[in-house]
Amino acid sequence: MLIRQYAPSDCRELTELFYNTVHQVNAKDYTKEQLDAWASGEAALEQWNCSLQEHYSVVAVEGDAITGFGDIDKTGYLDRLYVHKDYQGQGIATAICDELEKAAPGDITVHSSVTARAFFEKRGYQVLREQQVERRGITLTNYVMEKRSANTPPLETGRLLLRKFTEQDMAALFAMHSDEEVNKFLPWFPLKTMEEAKAFWNKRYRNAYARERSYQYAICLKEDNVPIGYVNVSMDDGHDFGYGLRKEFWHRGIVTEAGKAVAERLKADGIPYITATHDVNNPRSGAVMRQLGMQYRYSYEEQWQPKDILVTFRMYQLNFHANPDWVYEKYWKESKVHFVETGVGN
Repeated sequence: MLIRQYAPSDCRELTELFYNTVHQVNAKDYTKEQLDAWASGEAALEQWNCSLQEHYSVVAVEGDAITGFGDIDKTGYLDRLYVHKDYQGQGIATAICDELEKAAPGDITVHSSVTARAFFEKRGYQVLREQQVERRGITLTNYVMEKRSANTPPLETGRLLLRKFTEQDMAALFAMHSDEEVNKFLPWFPLKTMEEAKAFWNKRYRNAYARERSYQYAICLKEDNVPIGYVNVSMDDGHDFGYGLRKEFWHRGIVTEAGKAVAERLKADGIPYITATHDVNNPRSGAVMRQLGMQYRYSYEEQWQPKDILVTFRMYQLNFHANPDWVYEKYWKESKVHFVETGVGN
């Protein structure tokens, strides 16, 4: 089975799959009158195509046959999820839903049919309410369901929206990580092509969003919701706090504003502490750490990869629930050269 993105040439076949699935699979829970109102067989192809292109839409393919499809919009509303009547019970809905949930910006909502309710409940969705909806003058029952995300839950500040990166953000991701000046003090090399940007997204973000918990935020201005930077926190024992910003937005307090919002969320979620490191040649990054309330603990040397350069780092720490005086010592112990500098501001 292959899961791929929707193409306009799929549209007619998807509307036929939709009609046949509703009239065969959902027949056990709805009357013929209700099924006809739900799927009349007179699909508006142009409207369907526009909707599927606006959303993140995927199809499941087996050989030359489309066996299912689904779509989710930018708000996290899972609009459609249908599997061909001849391919039920083969894990296709699960595979499609896995793909759609990775693209969700945060919490996910769905208006589930009676038939699909058990499927969504097994995936951790909860019923918010039962509702009666009208289609062509006929009333049908469905359920408004929600899946709360513990993975990069969306945040909002005075100026910013903090959310997951999506595949629709590829151009913004490339603009951010292709700039040599922006990436001077980052561990990876600047991206050269959009193909590299896609590989970077798959490795760094897509995989993280598939986990039960992660904090991998895109920083977006409210005015256009386009990523201009990032804040992320590792889920290993260091809880490393990292950030970056396109240079045209430097010196406006944006990373500090975003970082404080993420730090508050981490504290509320029970993360005991965060650490952060900066190259001694990049003191402005240390200023951001201090503005977040972090304290300098020690310095150490590391042969940084993949750039393979010797860097002296300063390690900062902020304890939320740990003993206020407790210090994360991993970098100190792993480095042969470590020391405490005097005169480094706290």
